[in-house]
Amino acid sequence: MRKLLFIATATALMTTASFASGNVGCGLGNSVISNQDSVLMQVFAVTTNGTSGNQTFGITSGTSGCAKPAKFVSNDKANEFVAGNMDMLALDISNGGGEALSTLATLLNVSNRDVFASTLQANFDKIYTSSNVSSADVIDNIVSLG
Repeated sequence: MRKLLFIATATALMTTASFASGNVGCGLGNSVISNQDSVLMQVFAVTTNGTSGNQTFGITSGTSGCAKPAKFVSNDKANEFVAGNMDMLALDISNGGGEALSTLATLLNVSNRDVFASTLQANFDKIYTSSNVSSADVIDNIVSLG
């Protein structure tokens, strides 16, 4: 029991030190515990954020006081499509058109496909930055061009 209490206290002290400015992040703890003027209340807020497991959901959905990252594609189908079609998509982007590129434009709700295709073709080296680039990086790179 003493060991558990020691670990909890040490964790609280480390957590408190990292949030000394009063910023406990976003999530349920930040929403529910509004008075975070004391170290104890900040520790409660951080602990609630961490143990409730909703901080990740808040970041991805933009709820619970969290903001979505600027480069975030919440379209699971687009993410899955890029992951499964990296080579074909690279070929289509380098050519400025093709079925994989057309499908991606549909999944991303692109209205002007010609501009989309030519923009990606002109910036191929910014999208496929290396031979082992991840699909998540490809999506982020495409979104950053828009």
